Amino acid sequence: QALSFESFLLRHFSDQSPVVVRGGCDTWPAVKRWADEAFWCKGSVGQRFVPVEMDYFLETGFQLMRIRDFVAHCSATERLEKPLPGLSGGGYIAQHALLDQVPSLAADAPTPDLALCGTEGALLRQLFFGPKGTVTPAHYDPYENIFCQVVGSKYLRLYPASEGDRLYARSDEDPLRNNSTLEPADILEGEAAGSYAARFPKLLEAEFVDVVLNPGDMLYLPRGWWHYVKSLSTSISVAFHFN
Repeated sequence: QALSFESFLLRHFSDQSPVVVRGGCDTWPAVKRWADEAFWCKGSVGQRFVPVEMDYFLETGFQLMRIRDFVAHCSATERLEKPLPGLSGGGYIAQHALLDQVPSLAADAPTPDLALCGTEGALLRQLFFGPKGTVTPAHYDPYENIFCQVVGSKYLRLYPASEGDRLYARSDEDPLRNNSTLEPADILEGEAAGSYAARFPKLLEAEFVDVVLNPGDMLYLPRGWWHYVKSLSTSISVAFHFN
């Protein structure tokens, strides 16, 4: 539903409470244009190399790929339910500044008004592009986030910042201190298998909100809120981070 800038500030931003704006970015050219596989496979965009994350927890867990090859990998994962040969995992273009590097892509996904209320530092635009089944383990971000779903659908589970103990947060000395220690990291699979009752019983007491974002939907995710994310199909999202 429509949400005015004033209502957003008074009802959500000031209270640090998430909100989904259905159709909040459905007028973006990217919603239709980026859904076409051919768009990513032709010209200079398709030839461009990008870092593909193969392991969320390893700084060295990346593989350079042309965008057109990564799109073929996503398509194979979606249709055949397995990655292309040579790729051991799902593969994910995550937190990548592609829009800053390719002005035509930035024009397809203009900055939402809701992301213009930050007063500290620069606005960061980051692209997330991955095949069906891509998982981002439970973590929190140290900035505000206007998260825009452009292509495909994505499931998110949101936990208030106060739930860190029940999510078994890492210690403050850990370089990955904004991440959970839950195993398996895929919470939906872990719950289905009953994996958490013995090792992580407090997780079963944590408060959360389930959200499914479809193309054109927008989510405000306050700073410090924990979130676990899983792609329900090949998915492209753009996050606008600010303080």
